[in-house]
Amino acid sequence: MFNGYQKNDILFYAALIFLVYPLGGIFWFNYPLWTVPLTFVFALAYIALIHIKGIYRKTIAALWFCTMAYIVLMTCLVEPSMMWYLFFQSNLLIWRFRDSVKSYRSISFLIETIGVSLYCFFRVTSPIGQIVVIVIPAFILILHYSQNRIRFESDLQAEVYRQNQYINLLAAENERNRIGRDLHDTLGHTFAMMTLKTELALKQLDQTKMESVRKELTELHQISKDAMKEVRSLVDNLKYRTIEEELAAISEMFSFSDIKLTVDQQLDLKTLTPVVQSSATMILRELTTNVVKHAKRAQNCHIKLKTHQDRIVIEVSDDGCGFKQLTGQELQSIKERLQLVSGKAEIVSRRSPTVIRVSLAESDSKL
Repeated sequence: MFNGYQKNDILFYAALIFLVYPLGGIFWFNYPLWTVPLTFVFALAYIALIHIKGIYRKTIAALWFCTMAYIVLMTCLVEPSMMWYLFFQSNLLIWRFRDSVKSYRSISFLIETIGVSLYCFFRVTSPIGQIVVIVIPAFILILHYSQNRIRFESDLQAEVYRQNQYINLLAAENERNRIGRDLHDTLGHTFAMMTLKTELALKQLDQTKMESVRKELTELHQISKDAMKEVRSLVDNLKYRTIEEELAAISEMFSFSDIKLTVDQQLDLKTLTPVVQSSATMILRELTTNVVKHAKRAQNCHIKLKTHQDRIVIEVSDDGCGFKQLTGQELQSIKERLQLVSGKAEIVSRRSPTVIRVSLAESDSKL
């Protein structure tokens, strides 16, 4: 029913030190004696909420409203400053239950905070006291929603990281499968031929047909040379990917995300040199990977490839949150890649949408 003690639970337990005030209040402030057992019940309910498993929803709801009843009773009937204990529930909401603002606990917390504030406002007679009972709940709510926002963004980043890890895993798996298929297609037939040629040469050797053996060995030698060329070609293909292949890989990557990808490809790929294609594919890969990893709340991404004044133009846009501010250090790795092909990169639009344009050229390009 309960989870064991976790390392981060110490932060919840640290708050229990503040229960010394209601417990000591019967000696220092003449609090009623019934506040002592009520405080112990609150402490037990609070600790139970820290450790109880999420499947016990009804029990969690009962414990939650138990802590709420304690804070309301102590604030309204004993001491208005007990509204500070709303922080107990705020911490549970944000860091234990990680609730959205629409959950029943979040809504009840908001109603509770406003309710005790209004009750105490009309109960307290001094103007300063009335200001205090308004300022304290307002401060609690501001801090609560600020921390909740921070927690939400942290969870969002963690989710994006998990999705990126999953995408990288699938991409690596696809690459392994592709390499396996290429090796099978390239070398499988070659080794089968070499085996047959070797067996035939051995049989002819047993029959002392030396000319036939020489012929088979010559063919075997040629097959091995061809196989070596094919292996080198395969290795080169692993290192180099065309723009067309890169766009296909990018489309596959986006299919695993929630971002819709559109591509406007106007280049004549056959006229591009290997250097240009290699640079373009690496730039495309980095720009689109950045969209998937860092463009929060992005729903659409558009890639445009075209030529303009003998230069290749790559334009990637998305409707994510964009850059908060530009420092001049953005796109540093892309700018380094562009030195080989006399290229440049610029952020055309910082947000709504975010647009990055890269243009490149090569001195011996056939464009």
